[in-house]
Amino acid sequence: MAKLNKEEAQALIQEVLEVYPEKAKKERAKHLTVNDTAAEAKTCVTSNRKSLPGVMTIRGCAYAGSKGVVWGPIKDMIHISHGPVGCGQYSRAGRRNYYVGTTGVDSFGTMNFTSDFQEKDIVFGGDKKLSKLITEIEQLFPLNRGISVQSECPIGLIGDDIEASPNPVVKRSASR
Repeated sequence: MAKLNKEEAQALIQEVLEVYPEKAKKERAKHLTVNDTAAEAKTCVTSNRKSLPGVMTIRGCAYAGSKGVVWGPIKDMIHISHGPVGCGQYSRAGRRNYYVGTTGVDSFGTMNFTSDFQEKDIVFGGDKKLSKLITEIEQLFPLNRGISVQSECPIGLIGDDIEASPNPVVKRSASR
């Protein structure tokens, strides 16, 4: 892939923005800029600005941050994505964390565990599904050092109480 110069990159951004109505174009332009290390700070994408729905920025959602940044480096624990399978897959693919160990024995970083929330779970809640998943994980992977549960947006939107799950998460030391 050829490296674009500053003018070519700016032209590409303008081409992308052309498909938007004027108001949307103005807002979305704030989220796009040429990556120019020699540029002054005022021309960079500003941090601490809300992302717009539909715009993939250098930031992800809070769940993706939890999954990839906070819990991602911890490889000897199992991390459950409690919600629709798509969110877990998105966050897993977006950040790579290196690890040493045997997958499924003492390292679980490349494995994707999800409660696979469906429409009926939005209506009736997913606490029973989460409890069943935790029980199965404990049986299948007895050498895990603990389980974290990260709730995705639908869980928060419906108020699913993951702490009230009938099966408490077994806590173990994450250090060896």
